Amino acid sequence: MSDITLSKAVRSNLLSLQNTADLMAKTQERLATGNKVNSALDNPTNFFTASALNSRAGDLNALMDNMANGIKTLEAADNGLTSITKTLESMQSTLRQARQDKSFQVDTYEVNKLSTLKVNGGRFGAETEIRLQEPTGGTKATLAASVPGVNYVNPPATAGTLEGPGPRTLIEYDPSFDDGGKIRIDGKELTIGTPGSNDASGVAAAINTAMGPAGITGYTVSSSGNKIIIEANDKTVSSPDVEFVAGITTAKFGETSFIYNKDNVGTVKAGGQNISTGGGTFSTFVASLQENAEAGGYEVSFDIPTQRITLKSTTQGGPAPAIEGLRENGPATGAARTFDWSGYLVDLQNETVFGVTLPSTLTTFQDVLDTLNDPTNGLSGHTASLSDEGYLVITSNTPGSTSVSVDPSTSGVFAEISGLAKSGTDAISDGISVTRLAGVSGAYTEAVEAASHKFTLTYGTKSAEINVVGRDGSPHAQANQLKLINDQLLAAGLYDIEASFDANDQLVFKALTEESKTLAVSGENSTDLFGTTTVSTGSPAVSAYKSSNAVDQFVEEINRNPDTAGYIRASNDNGKLRIENLSTQELSVELDKDGDGVGSPTNHKIAGNATRANLASEFNELKNQLDRLADDASFNGINLLRGDNLRITFNESGNSFIEIQSKDGAGISANTLDLRHLNAIDLDADMDIDKLLDGVKLALSSVRSQASKFGSNLSIVQNRQSFTKQMINTLETGAANLTLADMNEEAANLLALQTRQSLSSSSLSLASQADQSVLQLLQ
Repeated sequence: MSDITLSKAVRSNLLSLQNTADLMAKTQERLATGNKVNSALDNPTNFFTASALNSRAGDLNALMDNMANGIKTLEAADNGLTSITKTLESMQSTLRQARQDKSFQVDTYEVNKLSTLKVNGGRFGAETEIRLQEPTGGTKATLAASVPGVNYVNPPATAGTLEGPGPRTLIEYDPSFDDGGKIRIDGKELTIGTPGSNDASGVAAAINTAMGPAGITGYTVSSSGNKIIIEANDKTVSSPDVEFVAGITTAKFGETSFIYNKDNVGTVKAGGQNISTGGGTFSTFVASLQENAEAGGYEVSFDIPTQRITLKSTTQGGPAPAIEGLRENGPATGAARTFDWSGYLVDLQNETVFGVTLPSTLTTFQDVLDTLNDPTNGLSGHTASLSDEGYLVITSNTPGSTSVSVDPSTSGVFAEISGLAKSGTDAISDGISVTRLAGVSGAYTEAVEAASHKFTLTYGTKSAEINVVGRDGSPHAQANQLKLINDQLLAAGLYDIEASFDANDQLVFKALTEESKTLAVSGENSTDLFGTTTVSTGSPAVSAYKSSNAVDQFVEEINRNPDTAGYIRASNDNGKLRIENLSTQELSVELDKDGDGVGSPTNHKIAGNATRANLASEFNELKNQLDRLADDASFNGINLLRGDNLRITFNESGNSFIEIQSKDGAGISANTLDLRHLNAIDLDADMDIDKLLDGVKLALSSVRSQASKFGSNLSIVQNRQSFTKQMINTLETGAANLTLADMNEEAANLLALQTRQSLSSSSLSLASQADQSVLQLLQ
């Protein structure tokens, strides 16, 4: 064996030992970390995939606290609702106890047939006199038109209007009618020929001519000024429905639309009217817009879910309604100052203004603007422009600047306009996006009712707006007219009043029953028909008493008279009149035993029902506790029972979430549940208590419904929490499968490498000894 061969063997063994050492180091690292992939050098695909999986698991794990807090917030709200439910049940029990209590106070009186009692207090709003009555048949409230010569066939038109005998539709003339066009009248289409003249009268004649071929009848067409009039011959129908089909420019109203955001609303004006922001509530803001709509020349529409508000101009073809005080989206702007330069053109020649020398050749103000805006010798960092009013405006080119950094010359040729200096703004992208659509001039329609006698008829607490339109030409014209009037009464709920015409063809309104109610007419044409007799009061029939005994007659009178029945209760107590005060308030009774002031009257007091009064106080305390429970049902600063919004995010990108809030964001309170503070008198009548019980029942239903909703939300969040836990486990397990080492396998590898290292060391030792022996022989 040569010297070279021996050296190769040594080198081979050395390399083997080095490789074995490297493998052992890698294996020991895997055993120490438990991972088979510890860096991208080990396995790039597995390393980066595992990193991404672990990163997502970490993001999801960070959301678990948010979900846990959300669950606790919902549980706190549920605790509050549970206690509120128990409180409402206690309030219900309190009212039922009041309903069952009959501990009303009584007093007795000696009376005869001439006696008079005057009662006040208790449930009586004013002093009420009680005496025995003579039998009578009663009277029905009746009002008859008394002014002679009233025209019921063709009522006169209201002054200053275009009313006619029949209902009308007015069409505003537009030049687009000059070429004809198509319209639809009550669903029937007609083509308008070329008008004989380019005005309303020419178009009206063209429409009238086109009606025959189109088979449209029952209308009269005329004109007045710039209005085309289409009138229905039937006075009892609605105004004709006119639609523009083709060839006619239709007028449009200007509109301003935006989505309300309390954080971007300042001092607001709409149509020049001051609008109340109401402490940042949508409802108050809309209400103020509505209150000022007529003066501002606009109509308001709104959508509660999106909180979009639209202002529509009341003028056809008018501009979009102006609104100020909203922080609107827009580009960045520079500061600006405005100057009045009118009449100074000659003075500006050779003048130095804003640091710029103007030439002597100026002939127009545009020459001044061109010089100021010259890119070489003009303004530095500013731009000159002309306002709509003709003023000079100098604007900084720096967005967000607060002032214009150049000043005019001191020669006095410019006068700055006070109040028009503006500070610049940064670009606004988080403000309110306002859409403004200008109106379009054109043709439009306006419905006008038929001329009629108009007045308001009131009976008791109900009222009806009556329009007596003219009569048609049929044999049953009067009957048809009456039917329309009675239909208006029925529509207003006045079922106990009937209209008719008397022998003199005068309109009469009469109650159907004898009762103590007042019938009255008022308003526009009331005195034109009824003169000065505009009020009539009926009286109930009084039947004869069943008993001849004075005490029993008083008992019957008190218990049947609507002015006293239900307020007090009477009975015969061993020949004396027994009066029971059906109230929690003290009742005053003045008795004139002999009647008509004969002898001195005696004064008495009957105490109120103290039990019901105390129960009213208990009800109020429970109501107060309800609000306190709602106030205390918060967790980590969020109280769902006070209308707070709870947002729980479910994924790392933030696009999967749930927002939880009470209905309409109003929260749960005595106010939102329509539970009011009770006065003792509110528990006087069983009927009133029944209404209060109905209110508490509705409140219970509302609270249970909200609890059910929160319960559903809690279930969703808990399900997502479980799902997220499982996803985190899946992601972490997946990442571990890509990187974790098999400890048994690595331990076996280490043992094998140690054995290999031992053998390689022995081999190297032998090879080295062999080389030394050969060298000794050669020496």
